[in-house]
Amino acid sequence: MPDALQTNGARVLSMEGITRVFRMGEAEIRAVDGVDLHVEEGDFLAVMGPSGSGKSTLMNLLGCLDTPTSGTYRIGDREVGRLDDDALAEIRNTRIGFVFQTFNLLARLDAHQNVELPLVYARIPPEERAERSRRMLQHVGLADRSRHRPDQLSGGQRQRVAIARALVHEPAILLADEPTGNLDSVTSGEIMEIFEKLNLEGHTIVMVTHDEEVAAHANRVIRMHDGCIREDSRSAR
Repeated sequence: MPDALQTNGARVLSMEGITRVFRMGEAEIRAVDGVDLHVEEGDFLAVMGPSGSGKSTLMNLLGCLDTPTSGTYRIGDREVGRLDDDALAEIRNTRIGFVFQTFNLLARLDAHQNVELPLVYARIPPEERAERSRRMLQHVGLADRSRHRPDQLSGGQRQRVAIARALVHEPAILLADEPTGNLDSVTSGEIMEIFEKLNLEGHTIVMVTHDEEVAAHANRVIRMHDGCIREDSRSAR
């Protein structure tokens, strides 16, 4: 296995005292409770914890899909809590790449069209969209499946398309939520090899997983419990 990429110390994102509180009637649920988290360029971070530990809520906050009740969250030098909906959407579309357990591909579009879709929304010219989509599909080993629709692809191939789509706008950080949850063990290993390769190329990755074998591919693991980070460890992979 290749050596882990060394981080360069530049922070991609920074959370300080982040809390997310949900109210159910008179009850108050502190899904994330006073989290401090700093992610540097080149990190490959796995977020682990039992059901209800707060890891999914934390991922939603990291991806600007939700906003904290209190605390400070910065992506680069921008404080997320001060941004309006349009600015948050711009960050999601340009600074963050998302990979989901369920792939979230559009059934009526082929692989090439699914990958270039974020660039359509960003109003990138057609020729550039096509070139970037082609390059990303080649990067994940699917150049020969570019005109196949999702129902013509295996689960592993669909996840490769999803990874290519997440990368096509060259995000600062890649967020993966249980990216191998719907895959068998062999295919899961192949997908994690892609994530390792991307990390070694310089991509910063934060991944939620319940699987210790999947987490072992990361060079940093945090473990959550009751909305708090209980452990934050690094390894040489």
